[in-house]
Amino acid sequence: MITLVGVFIHQTCSQVECVRRIFERHPETALNLRPKNQLVKNAYMNTLLELINITCLAPQELTEEELRDAENTLLDLVGVGFELDWLKKKLEELFVKKKKMETRGDRMRELDRMIVEQRQRLLALEVELKNEENEAVSDSARLGFEDVV
Repeated sequence: MITLVGVFIHQTCSQVECVRRIFERHPETALNLRPKNQLVKNAYMNTLLELINITCLAPQELTEEELRDAENTLLDLVGVGFELDWLKKKLEELFVKKKKMETRGDRMRELDRMIVEQRQRLLALEVELKNEENEAVSDSARLGFEDVV
């Protein structure tokens, strides 16, 4: 494991720690990596770290296009030999959350519209009730002498 991390020694210290954690949790990640050039490997690792950072974002912080770009980047990394099933799963979960958020947002807007309509109906009923109450008071009032004569 440490030897794999050593391959990417040109990364910054925080990046090295991130890379170390990736290889600790997912030792298969770079076992089949085809590029042999150190600069190319570093570039791919930077791309992987950027992709992980994107995957850490909240669904509302990403556009559909950014998610598609992330998926394409993942496919590119897999194409050069990275084993990233674990990251693919997280990215798919992010897609699902984004879709649920959009669907939920649509549903919330629909519910809000329905509430506004119901409030308008309720207000109309309250006005109608007040008119009925006023007429009932008027109808139940005693007539005065002058009203009769």
